[in-house]
Amino acid sequence: MDGDAGMGKTTLADEVSRRARRDGWRTAWGACLEGGAAPAYWPWAQVLRDLGASADRLHESSADADPSARFRLFDEVIEMLRGSSANGLLIVLDDLHWADTASLRLLQVLATEVGRRKILALGLYRGKDLPAGDTTSVLSAIGRERACTRLTLGGLSDDEIARLAAAALPHEPDARLVRVVQDRSEGSPFFALELLRLVGEPGGSTGTALPRGVREVIGRRLDSLTPATRHVLCQAAVLGREFTVGELGGLTGQPPQVVLDGLDEARGRALVSEGVAQDFRFAHALIQEVAYADLPAVQRQRLHAGAAAAIGDDDARVDALAHHLRRAATLGSADAAMAATLRAARRARRQLAYEHAAFQLGQALELFPLLPDQTHVRADLLLELARCQFRSGAVTPAWASCQQAAELGRAAGDAALMADAATVLRGISNTAVDPVCDEINALCRETAPLLTGDPVREAKVLAQQAITAYAFASDGSTELSDRAVQHAEASGDPDARFMALQARQVQLVHPRYLLERLTNGEHAVQLGRETGRDDYLAWGHLWRLDAFWELGRRQRMDRELADYAAVVARMKQPLEQWRLTMVQACQAEMRGQFQQARALADQALLIGRRNGHEGAEFVHLIVRARIARLTGHGAEDAARDVGRFVESSPAGAHAWLAFQLLEMGRVDDAAAAFRVIEPHIGEFPQHAPEWIPATTGMAYLCTRLSTRDTAAPLYEALLPFADRQVVAGAFTGSEGPVARSLGMLAMQLGEFDAAETHLRAAVQSAIDMGSPPYEALTRFEIARLSLARGRPENGRTAASELDTALRLAHRLGMRPLQERISHLRAEQPARRSPLSRREEELAALVAEGMSNRQIAERLYLSERTVETHVRNILTKLDVTNRTQIASWVAGRSTGTRTPTSPR
Repeated sequence: MDGDAGMGKTTLADEVSRRARRDGWRTAWGACLEGGAAPAYWPWAQVLRDLGASADRLHESSADADPSARFRLFDEVIEMLRGSSANGLLIVLDDLHWADTASLRLLQVLATEVGRRKILALGLYRGKDLPAGDTTSVLSAIGRERACTRLTLGGLSDDEIARLAAAALPHEPDARLVRVVQDRSEGSPFFALELLRLVGEPGGSTGTALPRGVREVIGRRLDSLTPATRHVLCQAAVLGREFTVGELGGLTGQPPQVVLDGLDEARGRALVSEGVAQDFRFAHALIQEVAYADLPAVQRQRLHAGAAAAIGDDDARVDALAHHLRRAATLGSADAAMAATLRAARRARRQLAYEHAAFQLGQALELFPLLPDQTHVRADLLLELARCQFRSGAVTPAWASCQQAAELGRAAGDAALMADAATVLRGISNTAVDPVCDEINALCRETAPLLTGDPVREAKVLAQQAITAYAFASDGSTELSDRAVQHAEASGDPDARFMALQARQVQLVHPRYLLERLTNGEHAVQLGRETGRDDYLAWGHLWRLDAFWELGRRQRMDRELADYAAVVARMKQPLEQWRLTMVQACQAEMRGQFQQARALADQALLIGRRNGHEGAEFVHLIVRARIARLTGHGAEDAARDVGRFVESSPAGAHAWLAFQLLEMGRVDDAAAAFRVIEPHIGEFPQHAPEWIPATTGMAYLCTRLSTRDTAAPLYEALLPFADRQVVAGAFTGSEGPVARSLGMLAMQLGEFDAAETHLRAAVQSAIDMGSPPYEALTRFEIARLSLARGRPENGRTAASELDTALRLAHRLGMRPLQERISHLRAEQPARRSPLSRREEELAALVAEGMSNRQIAERLYLSERTVETHVRNILTKLDVTNRTQIASWVAGRSTGTRTPTSPR
C-alpha cells in the first residue's frame, strides 16, 4: 500500500487488523525504523514475537560459506508463519521505505510461497520516499508477483474532509473553516486532522491563520506545548519513532516518573501513544521528524552521544549504538563509531543479512575522513563490502567496490590486494550477459605476473582469468586452467581447487574434451563431499549431467539429475532452483511433453526474474523458441523476440532467426536471413560451448535451403561427433542426435548409403533417449531419403516411415512436421488403385477401426462376404494386417506413394 505521509495508510491497516481479529484471524505487526538504527530483520522479529514465536533464529550466528544458508533461514521463518495461519494470519509491515533489504527479500520469498494459505501480508510505504537502489528494485519485484496487489491511497474529497471536520470538532464546524482545511490539507487526512486539532486546542488558530504546510502545523502544535513537555518530546525524537521511558530517562538523566509527567501532555494532545510496558510511539513519523529537526545541530549530536552511552555494550542493540555514535562522530566519537559499525556489519553478516551488512560497511567507509589514514583497513573494508554486495546479488556495485580496492593495491604495490579484488566475484563467465567480465579479466592479466610464492592467490587469479576470457577471441588453449589446477593442488586450498575446476570446465568445452569434462565433474562432486559444500556438489552433478546428455546416456543422465535435484532441495538457493527447473523443462521437451515443458520454463523465468538473474530471459527464449519450432505454438512471438535479439548480435546469430522463420514456412525470409550468415559459416570457434548446436543449425539450414556448397565442410566438421547429442548445456536443452544432421548433409551431398547409416543411428539414439519428437523428425528424413533414391523397393519404406512420423507428430502436437509430411505426400504423382470400388469402400471402413461385423451391418452384407473382401484387400495391397490397410488409406487420401501403387 503506497501513499504519501499522512494519507492514512496506518489508520487503514489498523481497521483491517480490527476486522481480521473480529473474524478470528491472528494479527502481527512489524515496523521499520529510519537510519539503520534497527538490526536486520527487525520488522520480522516483531512479527514473530507478536505470534508468540521465537525470533532467535533471525539473530543466530550462521556460517555464511554455504550460499544456500539464507534461503534455509527464510524457509524456516515462512514455515513458522504457515503454522500460525490455520484460521487466517494478517501481517502488517509499516514504513517499508525504511526497511533493510534483507527484510524485503524475506517478504519477496513469502509472496512466492503464500499459495493457498490464508495469509495476508500488508506492506505500507511512501513511494516518494523510497531510496534509490535495492529497496525500490525489490519492492518492484514483489509487486510483480501474482499474489501481490498494489493499492495507492489518494487524498480525501471535499465532502469527506467536511465529514471529518464534523466528527473531529466538538461543535458544528464553520463553513469557512472547512473550506480553508479543504484547501490547505490537499486531501491529506493527517494534515486535515492536525489543522482541526490546532483549531480545537486552547488559543487555537482561526481559519484564516491556519498554516499552509503539514510540518508547519506540527510545529505550531509543538509550540503550544509547555516548554518542559516540548523539551522531553524533542529529546525523545533522537531515539526514533519508538522509545521507552527507560531509554528516555537514560538519555535525559531524569527518573521515570519525571519522564512520564513530561509525556502526559503530549499523549493528551495525541502527539504520542502509549503501548505496553511504558513503550511509547510518536503518533506519526512526521511528528517525530519535526521534533527532531527542532533541535539545534550540536544539541542533537550531544543527545546521540548520550543515547549511545545509555545503550552501552549491549550486543543486541549494536545497530542502534552504531547509529547514535555515527550521528555524534564529529564530537570525537569517530573511533567508537567505526568499531560499533563494524560490529553491526559482522552481526548482520552472521545473520546472512548481506544487504544490511553492506549498508553498515558503507557507513563505516564514510567515517574515514574523520580518522587518520588507514589505507589497508579501508581496502579490507572495500573487499568485505564487495563480498556482501555480491552475496546479495548486487553485481555491479560489488565490482565497483573491488575496483576501488584494486586501485588502492595498485597505488601501494600490493599484488595480494589486487588479486583479492579480482577474485571476489564468482561465476561471472558470460561476456555477453555480464559486462564486468572484460574488466575482471583485465585485472587478472595485470595481477597474475606480480604474484610469486602465493599458490592460493595464483591459482585463483589464473582460474578467474580463464573463466572470464572471451570465448570467441580464445585460441582454445587450456594452459591457464592447467596452471591454475597445478597451483591449486599444491596449495590444498578447497576454494582454489574449486575455482581451478571451474576454469577447467570453461576451457574444456571443445567436444573432444567431453570425457575430461565428465571427470572434472566427478572431481567437483568429490570435493563437495570432502568439504560438505553443497554448491560444489551442485556444480559437479550439473557438469556430469551435461556430459551424459551429450553422450546420449539416458540412464546415467537421469541418475545425475536425481542427485542434482536432491542437492538443490537442500540448498534452497534460487539460482540453483532456476537451473534445475530449466533442466526439467528441457527434459520434458525432449520427451515431447511440450505443455509441461512450457509451464516449467515459465516457472523458471519467474524464479530468475525474482532473483535478478540476467540470463534468465535469454535461456527462456532459447527453450521457448525451440518448442515453437517443434509445435508451431507461439511461433510468431518467438520469431519476433529472436529477431530483436539478433539485431545487436554477430552475423552468425542470424542463423537462429533463419531457423525460426523456416519452421514457420517463411522460406524466402529464412533464405534472406541465411544469406547474411552464409559467408561466415565455419567462423564459429570450436572451443565455444555452442559449437555443436551452431554447426548442426547451419547444417539444417543448408539442407533445407539447398545450399550444397556448404554441406561438405559442415559434414566433415561434425563427423567425429556422430554419436553425440546436440547439447550446449542441460538447462538450455537439446536439438536431438548429431547423426540426424549428418544424415541430412550426406543426403544433400548425394551420399545416400552414408545418409541411411546416420539416420538409422539417429532414430535408435532418439528411441534410447526416450525422445519421440526427434524420432519423428528423423523418420521423416528417412522417408525423404527413400523417395530420393528413386528405387521401387524404397516406396514401402518411405510410406512406413511417414506413417510412423505422422502418428508421432499427431500425438505430440508437432504441427509443422505434420504439414511437411502432407506437403511431401502431395508432391508425389497420382497413382491408380489396385482395389475395386467396393474394396476401396471396405478399406476406408477398416481404416475407421470398424470390425467385420460392423462393416457388414453398415453395407448390408454378410459377415462372411466382408471377411472375403478383407482377405482380397490384404492380398492386393501386399500387406498383412488391418493397421497397414489403414496406413494405405491414409496415404491414398494425401497422395502418398503406397507399396502397391504403380511408379
